Amino acid sequence: MTSTALLLCGNAFAYGEAGRWSSGWGQGTSEYTAVVNEQNNLYIACNDTRKVSMTATVQGKEYGSYAGQAFTIIVDGSQYDAPYETESRVGENNFFDMWGKLRKAKSISILTADGKQLALPTKEVASVLPATNTPEFDCLMWDQ
Repeated sequence: MTSTALLLCGNAFAYGEAGRWSSGWGQGTSEYTAVVNEQNNLYIACNDTRKVSMTATVQGKEYGSYAGQAFTIIVDGSQYDAPYETESRVGENNFFDMWGKLRKAKSISILTADGKQLALPTKEVASVLPATNTPEFDCLMWDQ
């Protein structure tokens, strides 16, 4: 595999330091990542033309928006099943509630459809995820 191909592989670990939240921006998309290590992370993609997408990688296996298997996020004991499903009023409200709780979280974990669990870091989550009432927040709930 060439070095260029290696750079194009793996969306969630393309940036980010283990043990913390990071953000980036490219091609009109705001990206937020919580990294445990190369095999375990959460990736959130937001922009103003496509609905939010989320991928959890647990033990090297992807779950979420495009992966075919769902995951749940648990934030300080509050459970959010398939939080990337935002194309309803309930889904949208759940996403906004989860986002607000993530920004203040003391504990964040992932539970996959096949029973795998992953504890995510909370370091810098409040400074990385923008508040929903700010111009920096560009997570669209519905495709346009």
